[in-house]
Amino acid sequence: MLRLRLNFCFLIENKRATYLETSYALLMDVVPIELFGVSIDLPLPKPVSMRSTALEDFARDLCDPLKGIGVRPAQCQLVGRDLLYQYELNATFFEGNGTLVRTPERLRVAVRNARNWADWQLVHQTFCRVHALVELDSKSVSSLAMQAQVRFVSQSERERYLRSFASNRTVARPGALGHVRIPDWEYEVRMVIEDSNLLPAGVCVSCETQYRNDQDWESFIGSVPTMFAAGANAFSLGFEPFAGTPS
Repeated sequence: MLRLRLNFCFLIENKRATYLETSYALLMDVVPIELFGVSIDLPLPKPVSMRSTALEDFARDLCDPLKGIGVRPAQCQLVGRDLLYQYELNATFFEGNGTLVRTPERLRVAVRNARNWADWQLVHQTFCRVHALVELDSKSVSSLAMQAQVRFVSQSERERYLRSFASNRTVARPGALGHVRIPDWEYEVRMVIEDSNLLPAGVCVSCETQYRNDQDWESFIGSVPTMFAAGANAFSLGFEPFAGTPS
């Protein structure tokens, strides 16, 4: 773990943090990411019934290794309670670490337990292709979440970092929660930082935000780790590049 002195600045305006051109020195802990995951929740423009050919076309494209994400037919399951709108199309991929759920009105995709740069390339490709498989209203808004388990060099270093968020000694397990405004990101980013239940000297970092469905998906999905890191930077936490990132 590195501790770097970086320059950041915030203006508290209407109880919101805004970046300014002037800055002050901020001591930042830089830690490696051990595990990470990303999920999206897309609103579909109009309900699609279980009898619709569009649903069958979507499932077929999903299984296409060039156009979709290469899901095997045995990994897709349509569960319906009637023949109109009471159904779910479920698919699993990445050896169970990826899930897709389509309902008449929404499409949710999540990937977890990714570890390195190569995994991120697969996540990037998957989310770009998922967006291309459905027709979205350009004025609609989707939800995005990202989580990461990061490791400090020791439990004492982890406790030192988290203790900085404690208002007094009666707080047993301190953490941080805040809404961050990031330049060039349209919506606020809700950040949560707390101790990890998975790593002995770890911290769990998560964010939730939104985005409009009028993006260039290749570049937009590619910017998600940068947005995530910028949100953590606001809490004096930085990330090393994904393991295996080309130099």
